[in-house]
Amino acid sequence: MATILENLGKMITPEMMGTIGKQLNESQSGVESALGGLLPSILGGMVQKAEGGNFGAIFDMLKGADNFELSDLIGMMGSGNLAHDDPREAGGGLLGSLLGDKTSGLIDAISGMAGINKSSSSSLLGMAAPFIMSFLAKKITGQNMNASGLASMLLGQKGSIMAAIPSVLSAVLGFGQSKAEATLGAAKDAATSTVSAAASTATGAASAAANTATRTASAAANTATEAASSGMGFLKWLLPLLLLGALAWFGLRGCDTTDVTAGIENAGDSMTDMAGAAVEGVGDLAEGAVEGAGDLAEGAVAAGSGMLSSLKETADGLWAFVLPGGATIEANKDGVEYSLIDFIKSDKAVNDSTWFNFDALRFNTGSADLDAEFSKRQIDNMVAVMTAYPDVNLKIGGYTDNVGNPDSNMKLSQRRADNVMATLVEKGIDAARLTAEGFGIQHPACPANDTPECKAQNRRIAARVTKK
Repeated sequence: MATILENLGKMITPEMMGTIGKQLNESQSGVESALGGLLPSILGGMVQKAEGGNFGAIFDMLKGADNFELSDLIGMMGSGNLAHDDPREAGGGLLGSLLGDKTSGLIDAISGMAGINKSSSSSLLGMAAPFIMSFLAKKITGQNMNASGLASMLLGQKGSIMAAIPSVLSAVLGFGQSKAEATLGAAKDAATSTVSAAASTATGAASAAANTATRTASAAANTATEAASSGMGFLKWLLPLLLLGALAWFGLRGCDTTDVTAGIENAGDSMTDMAGAAVEGVGDLAEGAVEGAGDLAEGAVAAGSGMLSSLKETADGLWAFVLPGGATIEANKDGVEYSLIDFIKSDKAVNDSTWFNFDALRFNTGSADLDAEFSKRQIDNMVAVMTAYPDVNLKIGGYTDNVGNPDSNMKLSQRRADNVMATLVEKGIDAARLTAEGFGIQHPACPANDTPECKAQNRRIAARVTKK
């Protein structure tokens, strides 16, 4: 069965890439190279979210995003402000969650790698995100998947996804370790397969077999060295030296074809063992690093509220927490709920600059009305948090990007903040504990305001504790 990445690649034909290139005034090869890096990079971000247990909000973004058609690809290459129903708006929200402040670095890296303008890189990224979202949304609907099911599918294809990300993009996005492990695993399999093939055909002269073995081992050494360069520098010299040792052993075996055949088989076993040992060694190093990071995290939690240690993962990829009074909420591990609770329980003083961005609210396109179904979980969670901590008061802030008239944006941000406050009041929170203010284009989370994903970060609702 074809992988997600293979299916996506088949859907964008060379003819379509040529047309996209003409729209962007770029070569077809440049567009092909850029998309070849962008598609696995976005999927790689999803893999990392699935591994980290923070997949619930990503899944919520994907559900219902199946209104994007392949024929829309060409129309999305234009520049200018986003229309209210532009799928790049949803794609920008996804990229903000997956990549955060690494997005601009990805655009720069794609531009350099593919030899295209940064504006073209940004346009292709703005196209790739909703394209992937729509493909996965159709899969979610067609296979009746939940968050756990989609996360499992992505993790099952982790090796092929990470191996497809160009090394320069892996470095920018911080995927180096996963990329190296995936590539080294592929190198190990390739070396084993190739040496086995050499063994089955080593019926000719010993010199011919030795030459075949030399070429095979050399290719394996090059592959393993390349894999090592993606973040495991010590392998650059370790694997080639070990493989050269195997070749030297070959040369001493003389011209007996039987011995050469057996030697090739033994060399194949040795290379497999060496690759396996290398992977295990890297695993030990990674495990040690993770354990060390874990110790630091545990210390930080112990010094703070201790709340994060009480989280329990749910089947939908969310994390459950029992509030004072017995109510249970489920949310993203790094979502607004737990960041807010951590601040409430800490010794940190209330101030004017500590804001917490909502991560699972959405408004109906072009309006100030909340998408009730999408936003329900986070609204209900905030009601539960304020009920559990009755001394806490909040200020709700609304923000927009820089598209459109500043005065209109200010009014829209105020209406959205007011609507969030009104919804909390409707669900039982005393209005005296809440205030709302719209800030329009002020205080952007992404000051550049120059790409769809950057603008999506700026269109947000945030909360600040005014009393605890």
